Amino acid sequence: MSRGEDLGRGYVAPVTQHWHAYAYTGRAYPDSAVRRREVPADHPPIEIKDWLRRPGDQVVATFADVEAAVAWVEGELTQNPPVDQEHFPVWDRLERTRETLRLAAGNDVVYGHYSKAQQYVSRALIACPREAGQYCPYGVT
Repeated sequence: MSRGEDLGRGYVAPVTQHWHAYAYTGRAYPDSAVRRREVPADHPPIEIKDWLRRPGDQVVATFADVEAAVAWVEGELTQNPPVDQEHFPVWDRLERTRETLRLAAGNDVVYGHYSKAQQYVSRALIACPREAGQYCPYGVT
């Protein structure tokens, strides 16, 4: 994602709404271990806002289009099927993802579940830019 368009005289147009995608698959850890930083670097943070404080190399994809973001979630949920998918089908998760992203700019989507392979799977679409002063992994504000 690049900075906004240079409109001359030092004015830069704001960056359009986009979502950074993050992925973690592995062991789940208690919040106390996360706070003590006793977890892998790519383990999900406790607070959603902390995703964007991660280095840019932890971003697996960036989307400006809702449907492209939903397609990414679909691929991730298909590759790592949730254990509880009979109670909360992937199709329903995708519809909620679509509705959430379209509802208003700035909405995040974060999933955490155990896969049928018995691993903890976390997938996140984190809205960017955020409130003034919030960090973008690519240095865009």
